[in-house]
Amino acid sequence: MSARLRIGIFCPYDNHGLGHAAAIQAETDLVLKAEALGFDEAWISEHHFDDGSSSPSLFALLGYLAARTTRIRLGTAAVLLPFRPPVEVAEDVATIDILSGGRLDFGVARGGPFPEQNRNFGVSPDETRPRMLEALQLIQRLLAEEEVSHHGRYFQVDRLRLTPRPLQNPVPTWIASASEAALDDAAAHGHGLMAGLTSSLDDVRQMLRSYRERNATADPRLVVSRFYCSAPTRDEAIAEAAPFLQQFFDRRRQLSAGPGAVVPPTNIESFLARSLIGSHEEVRTKLNELAAAGPRSVLLVPASVDAGRRCDMLATFRTHILESGAGD
Repeated sequence: MSARLRIGIFCPYDNHGLGHAAAIQAETDLVLKAEALGFDEAWISEHHFDDGSSSPSLFALLGYLAARTTRIRLGTAAVLLPFRPPVEVAEDVATIDILSGGRLDFGVARGGPFPEQNRNFGVSPDETRPRMLEALQLIQRLLAEEEVSHHGRYFQVDRLRLTPRPLQNPVPTWIASASEAALDDAAAHGHGLMAGLTSSLDDVRQMLRSYRERNATADPRLVVSRFYCSAPTRDEAIAEAAPFLQQFFDRRRQLSAGPGAVVPPTNIESFLARSLIGSHEEVRTKLNELAAAGPRSVLLVPASVDAGRRCDMLATFRTHILESGAGD
């Protein structure tokens, strides 16, 4: 694999109709396959109140994966901080870091645009970003300092000592947001950035440019996720990926329903440019273009509704994409 570009997987723990137990087993198999193939990272999503997803308790999943793996780094993509007590998050981060032998990457997000999350957790959409930023600052202090007092707008602690402490110091941290406030906070504290599945190459370049304008010395460590499916011909790849992508679009429309909701594009053809989907040659070209934009890591989401095929796709990626020189 390229020494410059890290390759990992993004695990949304989607339930493709076989039930949540099957979904959890399938993603576990995918992480184990990724480690066996030498992939660098596996990042776990957090979603709530969605029958199509099986990962509301991502720290429990990470604890299990920490016990089943030995080398691959494990990431949160991302902890929805507005909906979680920050002291408990800090305790979970420290514990998972210990269980994994110091292999945890800590990504955070504000959550959305899914109204059910805000309604059921009792958090206004207007409060999610400031709550996330304050919670993150408190968590960072708890992980790094011996004793912490914090009296903020949303959270208060007095002379709190976190136990246990993480192995990594600091625990690598990412923010999954392109907002100006989040970029300010990430650049000021040296946090990395995470770009979503629908981010274009121009979005990736703009995030990196904005970050470096704020902090020319820090490394943005940008992590980019991409749907992946390659085959000998473009038509074969699209035919396999199309049911998976349509399911993704349908779920996002359903979950995003509500006033002011932002819904991702629903035309599969228009979305393909933002995915690593096509012939092997086309995907190699796309990956090289993405690598040239400057991310640290690319995370694959194998685009198939069949769990066994998703594992096969990782092997295909290594054989036909990586070992053919892409990402160098």
